[in-house]
Amino acid sequence: MASNIVPGNVDATYPKAGQDNSSQGLRDNFNSIKNNFTEAKSEIEAMQTNKANLNSANNFNGVTIQNAVMQDNGEVVYSHGTVGGGAIALNFENGHYQTATITADTTFSFLNFPSGSCGRFTLDLTVNAGATTLTFPSAIMKATNVHGSDGTSDQVAPGIGRVLYEFISADSGVTVLMHQLGRQYA
Repeated sequence: MASNIVPGNVDATYPKAGQDNSSQGLRDNFNSIKNNFTEAKSEIEAMQTNKANLNSANNFNGVTIQNAVMQDNGEVVYSHGTVGGGAIALNFENGHYQTATITADTTFSFLNFPSGSCGRFTLDLTVNAGATTLTFPSAIMKATNVHGSDGTSDQVAPGIGRVLYEFISADSGVTVLMHQLGRQYA
């Protein structure tokens, strides 16, 4: 952002010592100083509003961060808790790592995949006895490594234990690719 502050508008040599100086020159200088302070105030407020914070959350919604080197970063873990059947809405905005313990058949839906970019998140499920079928939306395209999938239906029967699935969508959730990370975790 280029600054609109113009220090050259202030005559630093005015008033001239030992001369009868016009009051118009003083008024012009004061007006230039006032205008520069007004611009400075506006620019400082814009920087305070649009800066990245070190001590609070930042929302870079729609802003591309490129050529960044990331180190020692974590991902938000969102817990759906223990679900005794019914439905779970997997909301992309909840975070990139979501967990749930399933105790009965459960149907999943997806919300808020990003628009104009690729979104991905991991679902960490602990499947307990009584949960034999996981049903996913028809937009899901399952990889051949999804254990317990027949490859044609929207249902998966992973068996009892812990499973990790990754979901990826580059079209706002119209099509969601699903694959399993590993097989079954003890």
